[in-house]
Amino acid sequence: MRIHLLKRNIKLVILVAAIFVTMCYLAGIYGLKPQNSQLSDYELVPMYGGHRENNEKPSPFDDYDDPFSSSLITDLKVYNKVKGNKCLEQRDFVFIKTMKCATQTMVQIFRRYGYRRHLNFVLPRGGNIYLGWPYIPELQDYRPSKRPFNALAEHSVYNETVMKSIMPKTTHYVTIIRKPFSQFKSSFHYFNVANISRMKTTKDDISEYLHHLDMYETFYKTPAASATRYCIPDEFSVTKNLLSHCLGMPLGFPAGRENITSQSGKVAEYIEMLDRNFMLVMIMEYFHESLVLLKRLMCWSMEDIMYHTVNVGQYSYKDKTPDPENLKIYKNWSGVDFLLYDHFNQSFWKKVKHQGDDFFDEVKTFNDIHTRVSKYCSNLEEGENSMTILATAFSDHFVVTKEYCVMLGVDLLTFLKTRMEREEGWVNQDTGNKGPKRGC
Repeated sequence: MRIHLLKRNIKLVILVAAIFVTMCYLAGIYGLKPQNSQLSDYELVPMYGGHRENNEKPSPFDDYDDPFSSSLITDLKVYNKVKGNKCLEQRDFVFIKTMKCATQTMVQIFRRYGYRRHLNFVLPRGGNIYLGWPYIPELQDYRPSKRPFNALAEHSVYNETVMKSIMPKTTHYVTIIRKPFSQFKSSFHYFNVANISRMKTTKDDISEYLHHLDMYETFYKTPAASATRYCIPDEFSVTKNLLSHCLGMPLGFPAGRENITSQSGKVAEYIEMLDRNFMLVMIMEYFHESLVLLKRLMCWSMEDIMYHTVNVGQYSYKDKTPDPENLKIYKNWSGVDFLLYDHFNQSFWKKVKHQGDDFFDEVKTFNDIHTRVSKYCSNLEEGENSMTILATAFSDHFVVTKEYCVMLGVDLLTFLKTRMEREEGWVNQDTGNKGPKRGC
């Protein structure tokens, strides 16, 4: 399976590179807008995110040079099949991208959904990939737009006040979490904690770290280690209550912010607030169940929730059963994340129960379709030009093309930024600055 994925990734990279080079070549010859256009360089072209007047159709020039033009959806209203009925798909969303919870895979789903419908994304400035994370987002962290935002999916810290000031009232909030100890191991590996903390070589890095938390954690967060910490500021912990931090809980970072870690009442109140504000908190351990629930709650199609797994870390202790003593130490160290996970694991299954008896039938149907799509997209050179997925009790039929397969695997952040720059003439206008003063 890994060999097939590797071959597929190589093919996707080559195909995307060819598309990108061709796009740049054409742009260089013909400019960034059609010669017949009467638009000025900075005039706004309304797109199909749902903010056009009189339900007007997009201009034929809106995506004239888009490398994924045949996959775009120009209808302003789309009705999909959910539980045997048709409903209007929901297009305004915020996805809080928690660290190391299959969020890169998830963000590809949200980016692709929005890109195809020309939604207006809140995007990082310049070459940045974060919206100020691990700080609460500010105006300096994202590109202003001439039209209302529809979507936010890049790494950011949730803040109710900030999000409501940026996004429309119809916004649906979604995130994903995983078992805290499993998330800790993934973060420990991804952020290179052992090397940066100058841990001594042992047979069990996790155990060594947890039994000397104060020493290793203190050094990791010091200025002395800053040169080797990619995107992580001084005094920020990547191993303690990271899920709760991403969801905006005040835990003492940055300096001067309230720290409610030891105040159980305030922690419980904050978790309840999240439960009220978020339409769905997905559970990574039940990924396909989460996707089907997302599809139903957002009235999306089966095609919309197809995915290609990306950014999966491989490390020796990944699947190792936690040592009871290590688990006890970590639960004491990062207890807020355990409370968060326990709460939303319960609320998740309550939502599933409300979906009725056919929910797991749809999960099985999704499993079967996802397997077929993955197999087809892993053999682009050998297969047919397209594959039709027939209608089911839970979805309409759709056609999988080679271009669609490319969209499953390509990082669309660059394409979203390029589209915004072309349409709005966006440039970094920070006076005296070369970009954001923080974040990555």
